[in-house]
Amino acid sequence: MLLAGLLALVIYPGGLLALGLGLGYRLLATRQLPEHGSLILTREWIGWIALATLALIAGGLTGLPWPWHPSPFAFGWAGAWVLLELAAWLLFWPMLTAGTPHLVRAAVREAQIGMLGRAMLWGVAAIGFSGADALNVWSLGGHLLLLLAGLVILPAAINWGPFGPEPSLSPRGILEGLPARSATTLTFARDTLAAALISVVWLAGLPTTLLPPFIALLIIFGGSAITITSLSWLHGRLPRLSVPAAIRAIIVWGGIPAVLAMTMLSQTQGT
Repeated sequence: MLLAGLLALVIYPGGLLALGLGLGYRLLATRQLPEHGSLILTREWIGWIALATLALIAGGLTGLPWPWHPSPFAFGWAGAWVLLELAAWLLFWPMLTAGTPHLVRAAVREAQIGMLGRAMLWGVAAIGFSGADALNVWSLGGHLLLLLAGLVILPAAINWGPFGPEPSLSPRGILEGLPARSATTLTFARDTLAAALISVVWLAGLPTTLLPPFIALLIIFGGSAITITSLSWLHGRLPRLSVPAAIRAIIVWGGIPAVLAMTMLSQTQGT
């Protein structure tokens, strides 16, 4: 049991999968991989933050019901939410403590939007994980609406596009001012977290636990790749939103399909 748990944490669906998701996100989003040696963690405190973030992401992924999971941990999706949320906030720490007023304001903006987006995303995930108990018309319709809700909320959860950095900042966003090596390290950690949340949307959005494991993995990884590619194509094509407008967009456009999905899934449980 202990060996199976270590295997899950270090290899699949933990550490090795997390690194693969991060590299895949970087490749699909920018069409290039990090330069050789640029991801070797420095001995500076930012390097330790990135390492702790990757460990939290690995732990969070391990708690989810992945196909062929060698040893599902007891904390489930709620524990995964806690670990991935800690990872998200840990990544904001260098910017929130930077001392530069405009960077702190920009980081606070992204943190506020991202926190609401992730809370909504995990609410959708909770419905999906608890409602995957049957395959019928109501269930499939409900899960498709859940997937739609998750994909709509996702950009806010990962601070992408309209929910991303303020236009006044440099292309590095809130990472401007950091040494190049530190910025690269934190960027990879942020990419890994984004890729992990994208996989959560697909893992929870469809009844993957009721499908053959191989088919479920194809759906999760294929859907994640399509999502990343679509976000990359849409990047820069949508205007930035203010915090109030972002909050309204998250609640309205993400909440409506989530409520409809919950209604349809409740019909499944009643039949």
